[in-house]
Formats: sequence, structure tokens, C-alpha cells
Amino acid sequence: MAEWTDPKRVYVLVCGERLRGDDAAAVLAAEMLPADALALAEVIEVGLLSVEALLDVPEGVAAIVADTAIGIAPGEVVVLPLENVARSTGRGAALASSHSLPPDQVLALAEALRGSLPRGAFVGIGGAEFGFGEGLSAPVSAALPAFVAVLADEIRRLATD
Repeated sequence: MAEWTDPKRVYVLVCGERLRGDDAAAVLAAEMLPADALALAEVIEVGLLSVEALLDVPEGVAAIVADTAIGIAPGEVVVLPLENVARSTGRGAALASSHSLPPDQVLALAEALRGSLPRGAFVGIGGAEFGFGEGLSAPVSAALPAFVAVLADEIRRLATD
């Protein structure tokens, strides 16, 4: 487990690959977070969501999984409780990174090993293009400021809950 234990802060697990089109959206959004939100967060670029990353979230610290999603309209921003994603009850959205296990299974396994999930949320943006190369699709690029704003708001909310 990590040694960092400030319960007013939030771990932000940023998923994505910079060279896979829209999959870079969460990485880019994390780089654009305003200073006040960054002051409340421990931002960790994990690439692929893993059980280990979730186990490293200290007890009492909230977690956000930020990623690009499929199953929602490109450019649409969603916030889903981690419990909903773990139980596949999140409007049909699925994380789009090349996860070795589906995100619901990663979260469920982390929950079983920890005894519970950290309180928190999945904050995602619908993606359209995931091929090799840099650059976001037009709908994701246009919605990136909204994604940043929602991610910052969720950090602030979880930091004060």
C-alpha cells in the first residue's frame, strides 16, 4: 500500500495511451486540470487499469478512474460510481483502453481483495477513434474542456465528502 494518507485528497488513476487517438483524452485532460483541483489530487498515469493500482489507493482516500469509454456517444462525458462499473450497471459504458481484464472484473477483483472498493467514480469521455497515432477525433477534441471541468469538479466533490 502507498504511504500517502491524507484523507481529503483523491487518487486520480489516469488510463490511456497517448499514441492511440482518443485513448489519450484522459491523459490530456489530467494535464489540463486547474491548480486548485491538482492541489487536492494525487494524479497517477497508470496506462492500463490494474488491480494493483486500485489496491494502492490508501484506506479512506477516494479514487477516480479517468479514461476514454466506448458504449457512449463520442465526446459525451459521464460520471459513474465505481460500484456501478464493478457491477456493470453503468449505462453500458465500457473503458476503452487495452485492459488485460475488463474494467468491471478489475474493479470486482480489487473489491474482493480489499474488502471494499475505494469510494469514488469513473469519469469518462466517449471516444470514436482508437487507431495508432496522435490526435483526438473532432467530437472528443471539442469536448475536452468539458471533460477537464467534470474531472476537476469530481476531484473537488470527493475531496470534501
